[in-house]
Amino acid sequence: MRLNSESGVKYLKLFYLLCFFALVFDLVILNVDGSFGKLTKISPAALLLLGGIWYRGLANFVYDSDGEVLNITARDPNLSWISRRLFVQHMEFPKRKLAGYRISKLPFRRTLTLEIDSRNGTLKKEKFSISYLKRQELRDLERSLERVVSGKKNVNG
Repeated sequence: MRLNSESGVKYLKLFYLLCFFALVFDLVILNVDGSFGKLTKISPAALLLLGGIWYRGLANFVYDSDGEVLNITARDPNLSWISRRLFVQHMEFPKRKLAGYRISKLPFRRTLTLEIDSRNGTLKKEKFSISYLKRQELRDLERSLERVVSGKKNVNG
């Protein structure tokens, strides 16, 4: 099964631009004599909104379970040019290594935690942001992961 949450990425790009222009506008207004004074008007709101986007996590989630390997990628296509280490997270591993998963739901944020068997016999945990998935996409993801985990238990047990 393939899952891709690219629907809101173009709106997020527009939002980043608006916040950037708000910050630049405040900096220009602060440096003009006779302006509103030394009060910033828009910057705190823009920074709060950018912090909210940062809290929600990476905007684009790609899941592919076709074949024997799970491919999972979470990225922010608007900011990945700044730092791939911060804004792109990719993982590939065989389905047989998936030991379990958990989806945590916080206000305005959802996180997928995968438990993966490592070579030395311990469990490795990887977290992916899935906040921008729609309700149906989230159900499809849970169904697919449950199928992978239960298929592994049927083979081993």
